[in-house]
Amino acid sequence: MSLAFDPDCRACDRLASFLEEVKGGHPDYHCRPVAPFGDPQARLLVVGLAPGMHGANATGRPFTGDHAGILLYETLYKCGFASAPESRHIRDGLQLKNCRITNAVKCLPPQNKPVGSEVRECNRFLQQELQ
Repeated sequence: MSLAFDPDCRACDRLASFLEEVKGGHPDYHCRPVAPFGDPQARLLVVGLAPGMHGANATGRPFTGDHAGILLYETLYKCGFASAPESRHIRDGLQLKNCRITNAVKCLPPQNKPVGSEVRECNRFLQQELQ
């Protein structure tokens, strides 16, 4: 059985190098693969493309810290899938109910544009989550 996430993954040279570069300019940012968030047995799975530079890459939680996250978490709350209407940071106590959020690519790509080989490399994690 493969892992649904590897916090130390460095399989994609371009992404690993870019994360190191970003960490140099933003030492307080997460700058690592971003773990899925929420219930592993959820009936609702939200899949984003990749972590955003000043969102998930900064905070370590998918869709946290950017505009898309504001809309997503507010909607999840209104529909009963989240314990609060906003996600502020990874330790804010927010819980998802019967919902999980992940990214197709776990690391921040340059210009937020992963290449095909990076998507394929991360597919093993997404496939495990879907199972």
